[in-house]
Amino acid sequence: MTTEPSQANRPIYLMLRMKPPWVFVDEIRRFVESFCACACPGESREAQVALAVHELMQNAIPHAGGESVDLTLQVDPAADRIEIAISNPGTEEQFAEFKGRLDRINQEPDPLRSYLRAMAEAPMNQRGGLGLARVRFEAQLELSITREGNRITVLAWGRLRAPQLKVTGGIHG
Repeated sequence: MTTEPSQANRPIYLMLRMKPPWVFVDEIRRFVESFCACACPGESREAQVALAVHELMQNAIPHAGGESVDLTLQVDPAADRIEIAISNPGTEEQFAEFKGRLDRINQEPDPLRSYLRAMAEAPMNQRGGLGLARVRFEAQLELSITREGNRITVLAWGRLRAPQLKVTGGIHG
C-alpha cells in the first residue's frame, strides 16, 4: 500500500465489531500487524500494537458473554500517536475488578517493575493476569478504562515512534 501525499499526515482508522470466538484472536493479531505495517511503513511498531490488541482482545472475549466486542485502532503519523480502544459488555462488578487491577498496574511508575511484579504474583497453574502489564511494558502504551452504560472500554495509547526498550541484557524493539 502506498500512501498518497495528501493523505500521509491524516489519521488512519481501523474499526471492527465482532462476536469473536477464540479461534479468531490470533487472526486479529496478524491482521492488525499487517494493517499497521501498511498504515505506517518504516515505523517498526506493528508487532507491539498487534501484541496490545491481542492481549486486550483476550481480556474482552470471555467477558463479552457472546455479545459484540468492538476494536478501534487509530494510527496518526503526524501526531506520533497510536490509540487502541477495545469495548465489550460488562457489569459494574467486572468494571470495578478490572479498574482495580489496572490502577494497581498504573501505580508503579516503572512499567518493567509492574510487569515483573505481575509475573511474580500470577499463579503458575492459571492462565491470565499478565496482559495489561505486558501491554504497558512491551507495547509501551499507557492504559485506562471507562464504563458507559453496560460497556467497558479499555484504552491504550502512546507514541507511534516509541524508543526501543532498554532492559538488562539487551534491547527490545
